[in-house]
Amino acid sequence: MILDRLVLHNVGTFGGRHTIELAPPTPTKPVVLIGGLNGAGKTTVLEAIHLVLYGSLAQVSGRRVGGYESYLRGLIHNGVPHSEGAAIELTFHAYQEGAEREYWVRRSWRSTGASIREILLVSVDGRHDGALTATWNEHVNSFLPRGIAGLFFFDGEQIEALADMERSKEVLASALAALLGIELVDQLSTDLAVLRRRHQGARVPSELRATIEECQRAVTAARREEESASQRVAALHVEVERAEKSHFEVSERYRSAGGDLVDRREAAEATVLQLRDDLIRASESLREELGGSAPLLQVRDVLADMSVQACDEAEAARNRLLAETFAERDLDILNLLRDAKAKVSLVKTVESFMAADREQRHASTNVAEVVGMPDAGAIGHLLEAGLPDAQKRLDVLIEQIAALQSRLDDAERVLAAMPDPEALAPLFSAREDASAKLVQKRAELAHAEERLKALREERTAADGAYEAALNNAAQANLAVDDERRLVEHVDRVRTTLEALRAAASRRHVGRISQLILEALNHLLRKEKLITEVHIDPDTFVIQLTGRDSRPLAAQDLSAGERQLLAVALLWGLARASGQPLPVVIDTPLGRLDGSHRGHLIERYFPYASHQVILLSTDTEIDDEAYKRIAKHVGRSYQLVFDPTENSTSIQNGYFGG
Repeated sequence: MILDRLVLHNVGTFGGRHTIELAPPTPTKPVVLIGGLNGAGKTTVLEAIHLVLYGSLAQVSGRRVGGYESYLRGLIHNGVPHSEGAAIELTFHAYQEGAEREYWVRRSWRSTGASIREILLVSVDGRHDGALTATWNEHVNSFLPRGIAGLFFFDGEQIEALADMERSKEVLASALAALLGIELVDQLSTDLAVLRRRHQGARVPSELRATIEECQRAVTAARREEESASQRVAALHVEVERAEKSHFEVSERYRSAGGDLVDRREAAEATVLQLRDDLIRASESLREELGGSAPLLQVRDVLADMSVQACDEAEAARNRLLAETFAERDLDILNLLRDAKAKVSLVKTVESFMAADREQRHASTNVAEVVGMPDAGAIGHLLEAGLPDAQKRLDVLIEQIAALQSRLDDAERVLAAMPDPEALAPLFSAREDASAKLVQKRAELAHAEERLKALREERTAADGAYEAALNNAAQANLAVDDERRLVEHVDRVRTTLEALRAAASRRHVGRISQLILEALNHLLRKEKLITEVHIDPDTFVIQLTGRDSRPLAAQDLSAGERQLLAVALLWGLARASGQPLPVVIDTPLGRLDGSHRGHLIERYFPYASHQVILLSTDTEIDDEAYKRIAKHVGRSYQLVFDPTENSTSIQNGYFGG
């Protein structure tokens, strides 16, 4: 199936008649890229394709609040009277019974006062087909079953929702039911349950009928409350999605205006203050150091000379003391030698030696007293230990002060470059309001889901009581054997159908799991990050196995990897359908980061199908992303909204590309 042409007439922001050619010009360029800013009409294009094909059964819950007629009335362009109405035309070709057919479907509607009049026209190969028009809802399922349309026509919010493994179970369950035809089995089982109750009720004794009727009323009331709660949950899901989208858009505007820097301003100011304090303390330490022995480093050479002079002076003082002592000693020695009658020559030799020694020592005492320090060791200790230690401390402090000053200069420059918080106050307030609303809506949704869960339990209990009453009544009236046999046959058939349903699920989930794994590995390209994907056929819970053959919880994946898992889920299910259908994606890159956006641009969009229609903003597929996908783009358009005309026009080329 290939979508050839879409015509929008007075639909949403599109005033007047607008045509978009959708067929790729060549098989090697399957991508049709439609760009537009928020509010320009991208989502309208996706909804229009759903609406023209499926009418009131279209999956357009994102903006559909209230009934179908209210939704159609809201789609009529604001610039025209509701009585003029709107129309959507879709031309496509598909193979039917081995032959290629060209289909033209036109769905138009206009207001006739309190109600909406809708007209559907279908042509095949250029000829109007009234019978096909009358049975279009059934015929469209032959080439694009409504149950799997969400696997091919979806938006970024659906991808984000599927990244939540709890919500993905519901998608898997409904998709498998559509792919395997299980919904027919479920419908047959439901019909048999109705038949069983009807025949059981027909043979209830009169004394038990009141009990059965009371139980039936309880079941009806419980189902009514459950349905009301279910609708409330569905509506709140829509409101939460809107709140999330609003919060995201406001946050993006706040971030683009420099909000991230403002959020970091307080930390930057604290950093500047801390660095200033550290610099003051380091400067005080330097001043304290300069108040000690550090200034003497400037006269280190003079101190060295003083040390030598002090040593010489100390040596001279010692020699003067020794000279007097040695003179008395020498005289005593000579007298001893004479008294001992020593040879005269020996006495003279000793006397000459002692005289020379005294003369030498006397000469060494001729040192001028300059320093006048009795202890020269103090200067030596200062030179050898005190001053080197002071030099080391000074070097550390000077280096520390220089580093602190550099860091302070950088921090002050960063702080000076940050936007003024007052200028962003309106955006900050809007973001806080959006955040508060999102929290409120999520809380309301959680409360509504809890209430729905409780009501489902009450309805299950009411069903059980009703079944028990019917069983009691049936057992009390065994006379009608045919009725009993019919009920027994129905029970056996329902058991068989349940077994068939389980067997069909078990048989096919393995193949579907493998297709999802192939798609995921193609997107991630991380060898053996995930080696196995298993789908529980009963609960539809997805179980992942990591590279170490151990279970890998989805929560352990990054947010981007979980969204790629959601894309792989859609891709694998689409491949499992075996239907050669086009893929249409609105807001395809949503909230993915740069690297994961690259995965989708290079590894998914060009290969998702033979025709891929992307509806993107200029921030999702920007200039860099466009260059990477350009070789796969066969057609490109830009949706341009003119506020003066209050209408969107369609221009060739992607944002001027």
